[in-house]
Amino acid sequence: MVVFIDIITFMSLISLTFIIFMTVLLMLYYLVPEKAQWGVLLVFSLIFYMWAHPLNVVFIAASTVCTWVLMRQPTKIRWIMTLVINLAILVFFRYGVHFGLHDLIIPLGISFYTFMTLGYAHDCYSKKTDSEQNLLHYALFITYFPQITEGPIGTYRDMKERLITYHPFDLNNIKYGGYRIIKGLFKKLVIAGRLTYYVDTVFSSVSSYNGLTLIIAVFFYAVELYADFSGYMDIACGISQLLGIKLTENFMRPYFSRNIQEYWRRWHISLNEWFKEHLMLPAVTSNWNRSVSKVMYRIFPKAKKGTIRTIFPLIIVWIVTGIWHGAEAVYLCWGVYFAIVMLISFTTMNFFKNLKPKIGWNDKNIFIIIFQTVRTFVIVLLGEVMFRAHTMGDAFTVYKKIFTDTRINTASVSASLVPFGNGNQALASVILLIVFIGGLFTVELLKEIRTDAFTKHRYLYALIMLVCMALFGVMGQSNFMYQQF
Repeated sequence: MVVFIDIITFMSLISLTFIIFMTVLLMLYYLVPEKAQWGVLLVFSLIFYMWAHPLNVVFIAASTVCTWVLMRQPTKIRWIMTLVINLAILVFFRYGVHFGLHDLIIPLGISFYTFMTLGYAHDCYSKKTDSEQNLLHYALFITYFPQITEGPIGTYRDMKERLITYHPFDLNNIKYGGYRIIKGLFKKLVIAGRLTYYVDTVFSSVSSYNGLTLIIAVFFYAVELYADFSGYMDIACGISQLLGIKLTENFMRPYFSRNIQEYWRRWHISLNEWFKEHLMLPAVTSNWNRSVSKVMYRIFPKAKKGTIRTIFPLIIVWIVTGIWHGAEAVYLCWGVYFAIVMLISFTTMNFFKNLKPKIGWNDKNIFIIIFQTVRTFVIVLLGEVMFRAHTMGDAFTVYKKIFTDTRINTASVSASLVPFGNGNQALASVILLIVFIGGLFTVELLKEIRTDAFTKHRYLYALIMLVCMALFGVMGQSNFMYQQF
């Protein structure tokens, strides 16, 4: 059988073991001499990484050393060798089971650190950053523990100085980092934790539920995924701030996006920036794409050249994005779905831009803003059905039931409460979720309107979240959803 890194043995960011780990790290980090501080961080990052399985360090060391050696003097052949070595390691471990390979240890965070090694190598080859001559400095960038399991996917040119520069103790970093950790824990334990049971119950047997229940489950999954993933990012960024190191932001209130392109600029920002910089733009300017675009332009002479040259790179990016999440058909179809949606959005952009003045369309009108936001959210939800479903058969069942078996009546509403439990338990769960999800969206909306909202009275907000975690948090769930990727 395939041996996955069990999240129970992994030193979760929300475990007692990790609290002890961070306490010892912070004491040493701020007590050692200036020149030794980054070395302490490297040692503790390696300890964190080896905690799940000692062999973890072998694979990440192989990727790190090979990339560092080859990119000390970047040439085209060395760049190709780096690409092949790192992708071979990734494919072998991530997708080997689909080719009959068994008893594999899946290295922790392999997808994320592979992207960082490849991003560094491509930046060196394209001369966007200087090659790092110090192996240990580069190793710290790859193994830095807050970002290794789920990102954000940092760039070496941004992170190098942040990691190796001396950071004196600053009480503000402790206060603001601690507050952000509490916020992330609240999202994970109170919101995502309470949604997990309903979503898992419904998606374990989608054919057993009516359309209304499935709509609720899909909506809950979108909120669960956001609360879980952005909650992790809050925790990771907060931990890094305790150390005086700023991480790249990975979310910017994506569910308030007004079109699908904006949505993907706000969701998993570092991954989308990585694909844009290291796959999309090189593909757009490649010789093969120029040749294909010339043929396409002869077929569609009225189309803009920029639009034609973007079509195939966009398709490739989204297919790769789907496969990166997994080799299962649901992820590939999810990627194709968003490729089609993005293409429709991109190719019709100028048409609607010219049409709006003719029909008196005002993008600042509040009703139009609401319409565009809801429309984008629905498009995202339809895609997330595939992302959550176990098989494409399950996904099609969900689509079919949503569009053919959705009724708003007493029987349907009662049936939708069944996954919550019985009687008072179901009622209490509904009330709590309405309050917490409503609160989350209210906070996000106010932050969208005014970025400085909720910047005062942090102690009060932290206290409220801690009380909610104590009373309503779902404890014992140390795993985060995106760690499977």
